Amino acid sequence: MKRIALVFVTLALALVAWSCGGSSTLDNTEAAVFLTIDLEVYNPDVDICLLPTDIAIEAMTISSEPKNPEASIGSQQDVNLSRWVIRPYRTDGGSTASPEWTYDTAVYVPAGGSSNLENYRVYPLELLSEIPLAYLLPENGGFDPETGNSNIRQSFELQIYGQTVSGKSVSTVPISIGFNFFCLSQ
Repeated sequence: MKRIALVFVTLALALVAWSCGGSSTLDNTEAAVFLTIDLEVYNPDVDICLLPTDIAIEAMTISSEPKNPEASIGSQQDVNLSRWVIRPYRTDGGSTASPEWTYDTAVYVPAGGSSNLENYRVYPLELLSEIPLAYLLPENGGFDPETGNSNIRQSFELQIYGQTVSGKSVSTVPISIGFNFFCLSQ
């Protein structure tokens, strides 16, 4: 009986130790570097009735840093990013969010360096006419039926995926980009 209790306690301790192991977002990729995104300039207010093009971020920087600050990293840790994923979610109390959008485009980030991007597209114009933003159009009443407001606040969670030159998977730390959508030409 004591042996069964000892086995049970040992298994329980092993489970606790395993569950407390390093699970930071920086450890979720195979690469020796982690990538961060810094939004420098963007307009959070979007008039969907006047916007002539895709939503773009005017200026952003993607930076590469070693996971171990004391480690030496070389060109094998340079990163080729290839897939951008935008996951919209509501921040105004509504529950219906715009559709998720995936975009394939190449961005090179040197190990320990950064890439500066200007006017980078983060959401296509055609999805601005989908529910829930379509509710804001004059022909659909001009207000969100979930909140009763004439604007919709959403954040876009942006995460970009790719590989190092050595073939290790890597992704940026996800960030949220807040937007206020409205239609003034009602």
